[in-house]
Amino acid sequence: MHKPVSQPCLRNQDPIFQKLKLSFSQPGKVLELACGTGQHAVYLAQRLPHLSWQPTDLLPLDGAQIWIQEAALDNLLPAMELDVATSHWFDQQFDYVYSANLVHFVGMDMVKSMFAGINQLLKSGGMLALYGPYNNQGFTSSGNANLDAWLKNDIHPQAGIKELTDICDLAKQHQLTLMENHLMPANNHLLVFKKS
Repeated sequence: MHKPVSQPCLRNQDPIFQKLKLSFSQPGKVLELACGTGQHAVYLAQRLPHLSWQPTDLLPLDGAQIWIQEAALDNLLPAMELDVATSHWFDQQFDYVYSANLVHFVGMDMVKSMFAGINQLLKSGGMLALYGPYNNQGFTSSGNANLDAWLKNDIHPQAGIKELTDICDLAKQHQLTLMENHLMPANNHLLVFKKS
């Protein structure tokens, strides 16, 4: 299998790193949801050596494993299967949870399952970082409106860009408080939550 390359990953990995290093500053374990090609896992684990990085996604994980094996980083673990829709994830706790471009690719039911799972395994005082586009009482750009239409037509009818207030309200129900809302390139955000 050839090594997959995501062009959006290449564009957004450094802006994400520049913000993430501020919130993921203490040594600890990171759970990455929907790691995709594994590019973010490699890029971020290389630059944040104080973190032990556990990438996860739905099967197949072959593309991510190629990136991870090639990087051969001591702090980057092999990708594991994880479906955020399931009620039980792992029997371990994490200091951090990170995910890029998951929330808008799934329906709200899946997002609710995701927050329930995060609440189970994120330690008290732990941090959650979610990267992607969010609406602010509607679309913030024509590009986001087009992306939303594409998601609903080509990915899943329930997919689409979520309202920021809905995500923050859902997070609160799972003991997560929004600490930072970093504006990122191409109308994206990096939302950083802290578990109480």
